[in-house]
Amino acid sequence: MSFGKILIALIIIVLGIYWMLDSLNIISPEMMSTFDDGLPYLAILFGVLLLIVPLIHRKRPNIFFGLFFLIYGGLLLADQYGYLIFKWQDFWKLWPYLIIYFGLSMLFQRDYSIKFKKGYSNDKQRKKHIIFDWNTKGEGEKDTKRAFVNDAAYQKENWMAKPMNERVRIGSYTFDFTKAFIPDETIPIRLSGWVGDIKITMPDDLEFRVEVRAKVGDVKIDDAEQSGVLRNYSWQTAHYDQAVRKIDFTFDFQVIDLSIDQV
Repeated sequence: MSFGKILIALIIIVLGIYWMLDSLNIISPEMMSTFDDGLPYLAILFGVLLLIVPLIHRKRPNIFFGLFFLIYGGLLLADQYGYLIFKWQDFWKLWPYLIIYFGLSMLFQRDYSIKFKKGYSNDKQRKKHIIFDWNTKGEGEKDTKRAFVNDAAYQKENWMAKPMNERVRIGSYTFDFTKAFIPDETIPIRLSGWVGDIKITMPDDLEFRVEVRAKVGDVKIDDAEQSGVLRNYSWQTAHYDQAVRKIDFTFDFQVIDLSIDQV
């Protein structure tokens, strides 16, 4: 097992023990204060070790987690000195780091290709797609093609609502079902990936169900709203079970910003 994996595993174990003792009220307030004061320096130390120690053993440094802990510790330290407000539980707010990291990866690694797709489907469903793909070559591995960024909009008049199952690293989707042709059936729409920004407009006479699996983010469905640390979140309209024509949404992202409005 690599040093980076061992270090990350130890970090998870230590944090788990600390939070368990805290939830049982075993840790004194003085000990909690000491931990909070030392956490920025521990995070920065972890980041430095993940970057430096592999180099000593002539191995590739864990750049992703190394930079993450450096940024996380730096923000906690800035909070202690009053430059900004950032608490240890605000780690989920660093999700744009995923975009920055992969953007830098595209700049400094080889074998990347970018494709832009924009046009019409055979059934005259007008839509926009902008897709970034990249090819990577690993030692002893075949070329791997992955969908990185997908920017898609379904909001033209009379576009055809069809079953969908897409997985992306970063996805931005806009759906306007008030302008769609929707057949009398259950239409499953499944979107998954790392970061999802999804905006949906639904007619008030169309039944639908939503299932969200995400680590963190914001979910807003009409007046119902939930944000922060998310687990499994489900919501459905009053007559979904009896309806023939309905939409079944499933979203599975690490970070999600979902907004559904009924008009």
